[in-house]
Amino acid sequence: MLNKIPLTSLVLASLLLSACGGSDKQDLVLDKELEQAKFSLGMSDAPVEEAEVVAIEIDSIKLTNTDDNNGKQEVLIEEFTNEDGDIVDTIQVNLLDFTGIAQMKIVDEAQGITLATGVYTMELVVVDAGSYVILDNDATEYDIKVPSSRLKLGEFTVHSDAVQVDNKPAYTIEFDLTKSLVLRGNDPAKNGYIIKPHGVRIVSLYGDITGTVSAENTNLGPCMVYLYDEAPTTLADLFDSNDESFIGEIPTAIEPLAATTVAVDGNYSIGFVPEGDYTVALRCNTEVDDNVQYDQLVIPSPEGNSQAVNVSAGNTNEVNF
Repeated sequence: MLNKIPLTSLVLASLLLSACGGSDKQDLVLDKELEQAKFSLGMSDAPVEEAEVVAIEIDSIKLTNTDDNNGKQEVLIEEFTNEDGDIVDTIQVNLLDFTGIAQMKIVDEAQGITLATGVYTMELVVVDAGSYVILDNDATEYDIKVPSSRLKLGEFTVHSDAVQVDNKPAYTIEFDLTKSLVLRGNDPAKNGYIIKPHGVRIVSLYGDITGTVSAENTNLGPCMVYLYDEAPTTLADLFDSNDESFIGEIPTAIEPLAATTVAVDGNYSIGFVPEGDYTVALRCNTEVDDNVQYDQLVIPSPEGNSQAVNVSAGNTNEVNF
């Protein structure tokens, strides 16, 4: 059973407990209040080639606390805030309108959703009819198919330090379609596309990475920038060994956490990167990076185009090649 816990209920519970008397009970109430955090949510994406629209429509969001000690609290979000600030029952987002460091807020702090701090999982219930891909020079809406219309994402941590600032929500779903959007088969008209949890991350307290790639590099062919955790010695291209169509042995080279295409003007950005140490690497050539199969592409290419970067919350790191 899903429990909706409005802010007014939490306040009422605190008042009733305080009325019982005793400083110990009052301290307990204060501790419980400190463990609550306001929730807000946005959506963003890394740009992908050959698509003009990647639309996803959400009917509801289920948040489940993984901590047995607090009853595995479950909260169902069935209302959203659109770009005009109106409350709506479902919300559709063209992810390609919010790439890099841009995002669309879909749950506002003003909706009054509060969560106990801790680790949660997130499940999106998707409206199939409102989820599709439109390719360049092709007006056809190709279906995005999500098994059972439910996209089950990984874990994320709710904490009191994450707050909405102006129009920037406390938490962001970064879809990174370069990893998560997959064409099934060779003809989108037959099997359509799927969005997988692979590559999708939920972040707070993040920083951004932006930069420019020189003409010397972009003249070699289309460019991609890859992000790796810490400082691996061997860098892999995109792959998903958990995909049913993956072929071959799992490589020992380290898979990128994220990747993005470089725009025709040489600029790129990777947004919503959790705090930490990373390696940023460039690849510019005519080879295609399949996001399921391991292609054994040479990264960085040209040689020497990789840099270490430390990401801290609220800051933008500039990494040029």
